[in-house]
Amino acid sequence: MKTLRIKKYFLDVNDREQLEKQVLDKHPEFNESILEWDDEELLERINIDKEKKRLI
Repeated sequence: MKTLRIKKYFLDVNDREQLEKQVLDKHPEFNESILEWDDEELLERINIDKEKKRLI
């Protein structure tokens, strides 16, 4: 059985590129996987990163 995954894209192209750049500046190891993320995943990763900084 195959599972379909619905990707959610709602960011403007320029906004997405800026966010990707922010993530890659801090985490270059995501260079290949970031292209597979939808907008929702991208924002989740950024929010997780911000939460970690608040805890420190």
